[in-house]
Amino acid sequence: MLPVLAEMTNGRTAKLASFEDIQRETKGRIVNAKESWATTMYSENVPEELMKKIKGKLNITNGRFDVPKDPNMKCDLYDPLVNIIQSIIKASGNHKYKNSTREAMDTRGKRLLKEVVNSEISPDIVIKATGNSFELPRIKGVEGVDASLGYTNVTSVIEVKLDHTTNDDEGLRVARKEVQMMAVHAKEIFAQQPNRLFIRVLVITESRVRLIQYDRAGAVYSPLISYHKDPDTLIRLVVGLSSICEAELGLDDTVRWSSPQGKKTHGAIMMFDEETEKYTKYKMRNLDPFFKSDALFGRGTRMWDVAGADGQKLLVKDAWIGTVGTTAEHVSLKKAVDVLGVQQLVDHEDRTGTEFGEIDYLRPSPEKGDVYAFENRIFQRIITIRYGAPIDSFKSEGEVLAALRDAIAAHEQLVNTGILHCDISRGNILLGESNAPEGLRGILIDLDMAMEIMYDKKPMDSRTVGTRYSQSQLLLRGQGLPFRPAHDYLDDLESFFWVLMHIIFDHVQHSQKWAKEFIALCNSTDNLDSGGVKRAFLNGNLLDSQIPDCWTQECKDMVIAFHGFMGSIAIQKERIIGTMTEEWDPAPMHALHAQKADHYEEILEMIDEALGAPGSNRVLPLA
Repeated sequence: MLPVLAEMTNGRTAKLASFEDIQRETKGRIVNAKESWATTMYSENVPEELMKKIKGKLNITNGRFDVPKDPNMKCDLYDPLVNIIQSIIKASGNHKYKNSTREAMDTRGKRLLKEVVNSEISPDIVIKATGNSFELPRIKGVEGVDASLGYTNVTSVIEVKLDHTTNDDEGLRVARKEVQMMAVHAKEIFAQQPNRLFIRVLVITESRVRLIQYDRAGAVYSPLISYHKDPDTLIRLVVGLSSICEAELGLDDTVRWSSPQGKKTHGAIMMFDEETEKYTKYKMRNLDPFFKSDALFGRGTRMWDVAGADGQKLLVKDAWIGTVGTTAEHVSLKKAVDVLGVQQLVDHEDRTGTEFGEIDYLRPSPEKGDVYAFENRIFQRIITIRYGAPIDSFKSEGEVLAALRDAIAAHEQLVNTGILHCDISRGNILLGESNAPEGLRGILIDLDMAMEIMYDKKPMDSRTVGTRYSQSQLLLRGQGLPFRPAHDYLDDLESFFWVLMHIIFDHVQHSQKWAKEFIALCNSTDNLDSGGVKRAFLNGNLLDSQIPDCWTQECKDMVIAFHGFMGSIAIQKERIIGTMTEEWDPAPMHALHAQKADHYEEILEMIDEALGAPGSNRVLPLA
């Protein structure tokens, strides 16, 4: 039932993550913070007068909350803890404000709808919410899940444990396991609340509490803190985790919905202009992003269909970008303004240095001698023109070859502006509009991996990015070697070739069994396997008879010529770089790069000769 559930809720077939997958995701990403991180959290939210008011509503006797001192089972703690948490929420005023509500709930016996994790576990206590970013779970067609409560309408989740079952000893093994277990809920919240920037949750016992934060760099957690000895910390944490201010909860409040009767009906994304100090409103064409990364950490990419004020179809892309060795996508797109065939920028927002827009500002400040190993990331939003479907949505030979040709021509112009794309793949080449003119039949998009061209100044570099199946064989085979050549435009041209190979062999019906095996090996997660099979393919002969007969003879000739071109480049590069285990003379590589214009011209001429072939506009037998 669960795999079906994933398909129904995501609109696509997806492999649900197991707990083992989450353990792999969190490996090397969990950081323990000092107690002061949690004890000072939300200090500004609870001034002294409010703290006194809240304490006056709580039953604290002889320095203890009204919680069993020696419970036999953790279920003995549910009601007392829910009462304490709800009392704090109500006394703080967070329980109701305008159209927003917050309520602590015991979730025993409730099964929450899962979209991305194959797990039956549900949290013990949640803070249920209504308001802009929250809605009732979408359970249509799914049996056995709660209709009024889900990961769509909680601000935070809480795990209840008996005190003797948790500790900060044993090399923090127990604490880290708790972080991994709670990551099940964090992953679902990220998936079902698409404007989530970070998530904070609690693990609580009859005497202690632990704070855990999940952001796009990883997870950070506090030691266990005695809330009987330090009631102020528990009060502040509950007030913060039930805040009426959605930004404080970790939600992006520039993404806004209307939710009458608890169901989202329409929405908009707001962009702030620092010069005019005004917001521009982009109406959502769909309630949900049409693409979202399910990974717990990393970029957390979300893509939305929106419309401008004039009704123009636009795309909003939100992502958390690394700060080391990367160029902000909006910087590359600005350089590509008016470059024919390259995605065009409409607007952008960079949240560098803002409280909720940079991981550095979300993590505890290290004290002298502390080491908090995490990758700083910055939230960035770009708005671009919305183009057509990915290239592998083609129907005819003429359509797909024209799109590939114009994308390669656009790539050349992009290189001439000083930008190297670095992530050529099927998903990053879009079909142009119907009857688009030459130059716009294929659109090159997604410059988030792009970088300023440096291979002429730094011929050896270890940076490896891209999509596995289309990465060049040399970058894959040279991974980890000390003198691997830097990613250059020839690597990107080879990526175009691998895109073509997937189109020719993996998207039409044919009987070439070797091709299916070859494509699978190209997708291997092992660098040497993928790179090795690609190199062997370029080194061999590609015969006319090996290419499916649904392609025209002109197309077959082009494929063979492109194969020969890339094989020749591979040989030339190998003569220059040798085994990549010792330094090589960069002068011959510079000489090869000096032929750039000829290289592009040769490839474009190959494709031009195939375009317009008799029969190229017929519908292909797609796989």
